[in-house]
Amino acid sequence: MPWTEGLTGRVIVEGETGYEEARRDFNTRISKFPKVIVYCMNEHDVANAVIWARKKKMPFRVRGGGHSYEAFSLVDGGLVIDVSELQHLIIDKVGGTARVGAGFRILPLYEALWKQGLTIPSGTCATTGVSGLTLGGGYGYLSRLLGMTCDNLLAVEVINPWGRIIQVNEQNHSDLLWACRGAGDGSFGVITAFTFRVHPIGDVALYSMTWDFTDLQKVVRFWQEWAPYTDVRLTSMLLLHAQNQGDILSRGIFVGLERDLRHLLRPLQEAVPPKTISIRSASWITAARSLAGAEILHAKFKNTSAFVYESLSNEALSILTHHLSIAPGASNSVMFDAYGGAIGRLTPDATAFVHRKALFMIQYLSYWENDREESTNIRWVEQFRTSMLPFTRGAYRNYSDLLIPDWPTAYFGENIAKLKKVKKNYDPENVFRFEQSIPLL
Repeated sequence: MPWTEGLTGRVIVEGETGYEEARRDFNTRISKFPKVIVYCMNEHDVANAVIWARKKKMPFRVRGGGHSYEAFSLVDGGLVIDVSELQHLIIDKVGGTARVGAGFRILPLYEALWKQGLTIPSGTCATTGVSGLTLGGGYGYLSRLLGMTCDNLLAVEVINPWGRIIQVNEQNHSDLLWACRGAGDGSFGVITAFTFRVHPIGDVALYSMTWDFTDLQKVVRFWQEWAPYTDVRLTSMLLLHAQNQGDILSRGIFVGLERDLRHLLRPLQEAVPPKTISIRSASWITAARSLAGAEILHAKFKNTSAFVYESLSNEALSILTHHLSIAPGASNSVMFDAYGGAIGRLTPDATAFVHRKALFMIQYLSYWENDREESTNIRWVEQFRTSMLPFTRGAYRNYSDLLIPDWPTAYFGENIAKLKKVKKNYDPENVFRFEQSIPLL
């Protein structure tokens, strides 16, 4: 009788063919060795895996897209419950909803919804799992118009700690739905399906502008007073490459006509004339494909985040410039994502995602190839984030960072108290736990 008896689905044990690929994380900086990985084909496989792990007293983790920045979806010597094969999709055009299997990745979901002229506001990276993205908040190029991904979440199907399937919506277990809108990743149960509100979409207009590094402070000064306040149909980002590593880049999507986008961009163009500029119309799916970039399956990196609630001062801009001018690697940058619009219309306690009133989010990014470059790059990111703390608040759950000491407050603010109560209600034995899972009271 094999020791894996009771597990159903596609089971891969340590040492078997396919194990090495199955155990890899998106972030190859981190290497973990689970004992067994089960690819679940349906919700019953998930339930069986949860029951099996409890019976064996084996630690386990839940994996969707495998994009956890700190590899929280893997565990040494334990079980990985992988839901990436759950890719059913049922679209109700009349009701304006879509029931989406938890295994979908972002670009394939966009493609499938596009066939019906529909979309949801979701992320930009093609291979990120919809599960993790939604359950941690979910930001992308439609967020200022349509809200965070979690704001469009109507219901979830959950496998609870006892292996039972529960349907969660506004009428049933509404407190758990609240928690899943921004803090639902791996703390309360395994989500096997989502029901989203879907939105009609057709053509959009998109832009791209670049400047030299010498214009950095001028660009940031103007962008931060413009991007969070402009027409809600325009969601803009700003990428600041480290000195000598590339141009400063701003790009975004406008759900409307190209001529209207040109009008909205004129103040930015005139304030700091760009080196290059591109404005064009395209179908939504063409824009989504182009902004997703090349498909990256694995990389070594350390990324972290913070939110900006008040415009960055001259002192903050000096610190920003300093760190970008002393970057240690060949791929260091900072990204700003504009908030405002629909994101800020909800109160901070309306969902578990708390950072509603932020002007924009900062992501500090560092990538490298050689292991000997790791410590200097991690130190650069950590020192950068720390030096900007007087001018920022909190951090984004989906950009998990083990180096943030007060992570419950950073990610969830005052919502952490209610999240602990939800945890006690739905997982009183702390079955679903990982390095930064919601703690019990």
